[in-house]
Amino acid sequence: MSILTNLVSAQIRDAKAEMDGKILTRPALLVTDGLNTIYAVDVDIGEKDPLRNVPIARGNDELLYADTGNACRLRRSATGQYEVVGFSKEFPGTYTVVNVNLADLSVGSIVDLTIEGRPLTYGELAAFGGYGLVPYGASAIFRGGVLQEIR
Repeated sequence: MSILTNLVSAQIRDAKAEMDGKILTRPALLVTDGLNTIYAVDVDIGEKDPLRNVPIARGNDELLYADTGNACRLRRSATGQYEVVGFSKEFPGTYTVVNVNLADLSVGSIVDLTIEGRPLTYGELAAFGGYGLVPYGASAIFRGGVLQEIR
């Protein structure tokens, strides 16, 4: 085995088995074979970048109602991939960077990097491309209040 393979295996072994997150997008079809379907969502876990295309566990019908902004519970599978296994009572908070000058203890700029996913309002639909270009029910992902993407 190569050193890279050993490092990746160690990271998978040492990662948390379960954690809470916040759903950023509506469930989208990830893969199907005609009989079985697997849906996936993007999940904020309180880090700088969200997890993309996290599959929703099979056999849990309540998760079909997962929507943007819901708190969810993630569990690692045997392969090390996280999957959404249920709803949670907790979700990640804010991600704020405060610059402090240690020489004179003055506080510099405060940068909000919190990720938020929510459906667009009618006013935002008109402002971000107009009716017809952006479909009704579209979800938007914001970082610190600034639009990042529309799904």
